[in-house]
Amino acid sequence: MRRLAPLAALLLTPDALHAQDEGNAPMSPAFLRAMEPMVPRDAAILRVVTTRHRMTLGGKPFAYRAIVSEQPMPGADGTPVAVGVSYAYVAEGGAKRPVLFVFNGGPGASSSPLHMQAFGPRRMVGSGDAAHLEDNRFTLLDIADLVFIDPVGTGASMPIKGKDASAYFGVGGDARGVASMIERWLAANGRTGSPVLLVGESYGTARALAILNETMAAKKALPDGVVLLSLAVGDSDGPVVSDVVLFPTLAAVAWYHAAIDRGGMTVAQYYDAALHFAQTDYAAALMQGPALPMTEKRRVAARMAALTGIPAATIEAKDLRLERRDFMLGLLAAKGLRTGQLDGRATRAIAESKLRPPFDDPSMSLGSGTATLIEQYLGQELGFTVPSAYRSLNLGINFKWSWDKEYGGSYRAMSFAPYLKAAMEAKPTLRMFAAGGYYDITTPVYAGQFAVEQHGVPADRVAFHRYAAGHSAFEDADALAALSGDLHRFVAEVVAGR
Repeated sequence: MRRLAPLAALLLTPDALHAQDEGNAPMSPAFLRAMEPMVPRDAAILRVVTTRHRMTLGGKPFAYRAIVSEQPMPGADGTPVAVGVSYAYVAEGGAKRPVLFVFNGGPGASSSPLHMQAFGPRRMVGSGDAAHLEDNRFTLLDIADLVFIDPVGTGASMPIKGKDASAYFGVGGDARGVASMIERWLAANGRTGSPVLLVGESYGTARALAILNETMAAKKALPDGVVLLSLAVGDSDGPVVSDVVLFPTLAAVAWYHAAIDRGGMTVAQYYDAALHFAQTDYAAALMQGPALPMTEKRRVAARMAALTGIPAATIEAKDLRLERRDFMLGLLAAKGLRTGQLDGRATRAIAESKLRPPFDDPSMSLGSGTATLIEQYLGQELGFTVPSAYRSLNLGINFKWSWDKEYGGSYRAMSFAPYLKAAMEAKPTLRMFAAGGYYDITTPVYAGQFAVEQHGVPADRVAFHRYAAGHSAFEDADALAALSGDLHRFVAEVVAGR
């Protein structure tokens, strides 16, 4: 079984990226396309293209405008070095309607996954030659206006010929660039008084919190809400913590594959049982390290084996630590299968895993096969011609990403949750919605929750949600329906409490 998650939605860690240099295994054609150099654009007249559309929502006709906007992205001297592009959908209601600014992660990902597969008014369905667009019954457009943003270097947002746009390829520069696009869009469209929410997925969650930090530093108005999907906000790395936050996800994947005795429990119940064990007996055992008595080590290993399906002897030999790759290759090894990482439900024959890790993940699509359909949609339905090929994913800027000293200086040192706490202290009405999939081994759902809770973010202003999904909840219609419903309620609460 294969469940393909677009790599454009996820965070690629340095460890994963360095894996490209290991061994003699080949890279996929999709990877090579994602590594192609950017095609700079001419410093042409900046376009704003508006079209009118109708769809049916809730059984009723629904009219909206689509606005594709190009904005100049300045360099250090104030002259444009790139063009930033956003895709907005605006319904009747004016300033009273909230505005959601939406972006994916990477770094180096366009907004296309959340735009075309999750929340936009048109949704991409099917794959390959069967891929097509249909009206999206899960869209958030009935409750809020939507603005999808391609950060510089992604999608249609490209550097200008002869200009250096590298300042945008780092945590701070990227956050300031997207924040600037948001500020200018609100001003240009007469929406500075509207409720504003940020929506980010994977690395986009770090970007959203970095935007809060940059906004506070600039002494500008904070948004009213933040939506964080598949959190990648730091503070869950290192010994003990990384093992504890990952464990419930591994147990959930084992539950899905019936590799353990489910005991009549749902995945939610099973996850909660594994989480309780991870927070108590497992964490306590890991904290003792070599001092842990052998009898206790064997007891904990036996319980881990019962919850994950990995043999107790294997777990003991690893000193109670389950590495992602060992689990993915070991859980279904007796069947000759491995699981996915972006989505642990996906499987592939181990013998067929020819690519180098992490690109051998059976649940990874690298955004392949979507760019052409997106270009057709933009041109034929929105009247916007992409100057060069639409760049769903740009791994070139991912590999060169600057983690910036003010943001920790490295991926492993990043810590973004404190910016959320500071923003909530500065704006008492600011609320957060966080969500993740039970089967996401890349960004375990408890990792983000742990990071937020450890920094004392006000519990009464945060909401955590879990779905029967992998890294990209929008890939499952049932999970997307649940996510859309929860977000409808959250946006209404944010507006009511403003």
